[in-house]
Amino acid sequence: MQAIIQSRFHCKVSWSKCYRAKCRVISLIDGKLSDHYAKVWDYGHELMWSNPGSTIQISVTVNPDNTTTFHRMYTCFKAIKEGWKVGCRRVIGLDGSFLKGQCEGELLTAIRMDANNHVYPIAWAVAEIENNPNWQWFLELLHADLELQGGLDLCVKSDQHKGLLKAVKVVLPRVEHRQCARHVYANFRKFFNGIEFKNMFWTVVNSTVEGDIKLNMEKIKEVNLAAYDHLMAREPKSWCRAFLKVEWHVRLLKME
Repeated sequence: MQAIIQSRFHCKVSWSKCYRAKCRVISLIDGKLSDHYAKVWDYGHELMWSNPGSTIQISVTVNPDNTTTFHRMYTCFKAIKEGWKVGCRRVIGLDGSFLKGQCEGELLTAIRMDANNHVYPIAWAVAEIENNPNWQWFLELLHADLELQGGLDLCVKSDQHKGLLKAVKVVLPRVEHRQCARHVYANFRKFFNGIEFKNMFWTVVNSTVEGDIKLNMEKIKEVNLAAYDHLMAREPKSWCRAFLKVEWHVRLLKME
């Protein structure tokens, strides 16, 4: 846009001014993004009509003046439910990510890898914030959709979000809960940065024998006792390869 204005009108404009102008034009054509939330009920009904058997849950907050504000929305299509049951390993990845822009919020997701090792989205929800109540609400709906039986013969992998960890224990008490090693390292790196710590950490993660884990952890202990204590406090059994069950037949160490 800057180049077009420069060419046609021979004047320079900043990137921010072009951005504001573009947003204003889009708003005039499509309406404000926030106004689209007023159509969320119609959107939900359309999804249910075009995808019978799907689960669409929408909730709003009632304000003191009796107006409503969008709270959260859960989506899981019928075809996805059936596809997961017959074509995917019983391993589910849970994660949350920020929604940036005019309407902020949090995207909660449950994903899996299919038989071709491609990403297979199972269910997703838009919520105001990533916290324990929202994760528990999400997992309760997911539990019902996939008939998870409290997590029997199921493996879940996630980051270390406290609200998520608590929700998993409540909704899926029988599940094997694994932590994402990449997230564990991201937290570890905040306090113990450098190539030496990085190499030692991933050596522990990729150890395939419990004895090797103890040996490699002792090496970390010799270098830095605080680093050793930091990792031990995060339950190595939940993010080291040696403790993975063979029947999962999938790499669980990293959530790509």
